[in-house]
Amino acid sequence: MKERPDHLVTKFLNNELTPSEEAQLLEWMESPGGRVFLKKEVQLKHLILESLHRFDAAGAYGLLQNRIHHREHHGIHRLRPLLKYAAVLLILLSCGYLWYTAGREENQLLITGDREIVLELDNGNSTTIVPGQNQQIRTGEKLTGIVQAGDTLVYEAGTDAADTGFNTLHVPYGKTFVLKLTDGTTVNLNAGSSLRFPLRFSAASRDVFLEGEAFFGVSENSDVPFRVHTGNITVKVTGTEFNVTAYKDEERTAVVLCRGGVTLYTGETVTGYVSPVHLSPGELGAFGKHDGEFAVRKVDVTAYTAWTQGKMVFEGQTFAGVLKLLERRYDVKIENHYPALNGERFKGTFGSETVEEILQTFTESRLFSYEIRNNTIIIEKPEMTP
Repeated sequence: MKERPDHLVTKFLNNELTPSEEAQLLEWMESPGGRVFLKKEVQLKHLILESLHRFDAAGAYGLLQNRIHHREHHGIHRLRPLLKYAAVLLILLSCGYLWYTAGREENQLLITGDREIVLELDNGNSTTIVPGQNQQIRTGEKLTGIVQAGDTLVYEAGTDAADTGFNTLHVPYGKTFVLKLTDGTTVNLNAGSSLRFPLRFSAASRDVFLEGEAFFGVSENSDVPFRVHTGNITVKVTGTEFNVTAYKDEERTAVVLCRGGVTLYTGETVTGYVSPVHLSPGELGAFGKHDGEFAVRKVDVTAYTAWTQGKMVFEGQTFAGVLKLLERRYDVKIENHYPALNGERFKGTFGSETVEEILQTFTESRLFSYEIRNNTIIIEKPEMTP
């Protein structure tokens, strides 16, 4: 190549590449020698510029997205191998950069958790739910109106009217599961979540209680509202699709509306009475647990519901938030010994990758290193390599 790679990278981040230089950069990025050189350059830039903040990371991200979009629509796909794992875009204070090296050899073994999904019955008994099975749930010797069909637990509408108790479905880290209630409402429960719900709904109300995250497809009934109670707020609907995130260890409770309309309300808070908030499709309503206030903004709802399709979408999440999501999805323990990264923001999408593949993708940018000790992932500050 006629140009040094770091010169081309710098020009790219500053939107100064000529068409011929852009072609050179793309060709170099696909070469084995370019990969080795780039990893050393990115590591050096990160360590030197960590406190200088010379690059406009957000601008670099937007520019890269535009380049990708342009090339996709003009039949040029040479960036595709670099985007195999959905283009993890590290939006950092020092230097925003994309890189993935396929086929990196794994030299450590991480044993992920395999905890059980548990259905807690109204009589105090519990039964284990094994994903993929087909069975009718029993209470002792008695068959119930609860049927497991693969990865869905169905409560049949003909449940005995005398059954007025509550059941609770507990979904551990590392798993998701679908629940269909007697009114036809479907609930996708995310990892580390539980839902308490009645065996049958009354004629006046439909109330469930959520801890964790769930996507609701509520069966329409304008006469009987459906309410989701969390520890902080209540979501009231008559028929709609929405996602609720209400983990105890999160600083906020969030509701994202896909279709229809919902109302969010709470009682007295540390700041006094909070007026109900109405959401329209495409809006996120968040309730701050510390300030006791609602905040509403427009969002891309697919980023918040992708988990129901087995995907993880990072839309500017902090590194600390990313690690928390990885712990839930893969049922692993992660310790971050590099706290300077906690506030950095990430964008990217993953599908069927393992947690190690995701971390390998991140570390190719030389922004941190990791190792596995006693089945715990340890994040550490990188060291310079010769």
